[in-house]
Amino acid sequence: MEARVRIGYVIDGYVLEEMIGSGGFSTVYRARSLNLTPKYHSIIAVKVLHPRRLDRWQIRRFVREVKIASRLEHPNIVKVFGVRKQDGNFFSLMELLDVDLLKAIRTKPSIFNNDNVTEIIKKAGYGLEYIHKNAIIHKDVNPSNILITYALDKIKLTDFGLSTKKTLLLSLLHPNGNSSGGGTEGYIAPERIKGKEGDIKSDIFSFGKTMQRIYSELKFEIPENTKYVIDVATKNNSMERFVDMRELLYFLDR
Repeated sequence: MEARVRIGYVIDGYVLEEMIGSGGFSTVYRARSLNLTPKYHSIIAVKVLHPRRLDRWQIRRFVREVKIASRLEHPNIVKVFGVRKQDGNFFSLMELLDVDLLKAIRTKPSIFNNDNVTEIIKKAGYGLEYIHKNAIIHKDVNPSNILITYALDKIKLTDFGLSTKKTLLLSLLHPNGNSSGGGTEGYIAPERIKGKEGDIKSDIFSFGKTMQRIYSELKFEIPENTKYVIDVATKNNSMERFVDMRELLYFLDR
């Protein structure tokens, strides 16, 4: 019989203290180490997936997401410590930040200004550039998948649930033969909507739309060079976009 996961539940030396997020397939908790010498950090985030609500493919995707993310080491990528199975449930243990960027903009807009917004965008871009260099396509870049601290000293890209390794046999990952599905409405590149597989250029489109949304939510005037970057990044024809994130960041820096 499966044990119910709730506040007070213990996994890998951490006790769940507070539910901080919930979606259709998983719930995220704030968890505290029970040991004086923490295995990871004193406080971490624990995402739990309930197999009874999901099919085997979704469980495999969850485990695969953790395996991809746990190999990544970069200051602008959320650190994932590993995946655990306990009492019939699957858990992902990861670094905890305060809030996602979109929620922060809506609840604490006063912490943002034109200068730090530019830095936030750049740091998220560095994270995306890093995963591309590691042959990973994110496929769901949007403001809700950028986590921050309220002090804005940490800016990190997260959520690799849809990500694909360019070197993997995609037919094994997507048994129905459609590796282009998924993503957040309003950020998905036109070619992916038409059924083509995601690539660096489609992530660049999503990043451009993310930049656009950030300025729109804050009602800040977009700097001229940033307008140019958004315009090129979100071209309908992928061949007209930036070659890669390095080029995008070069123009953003100007």
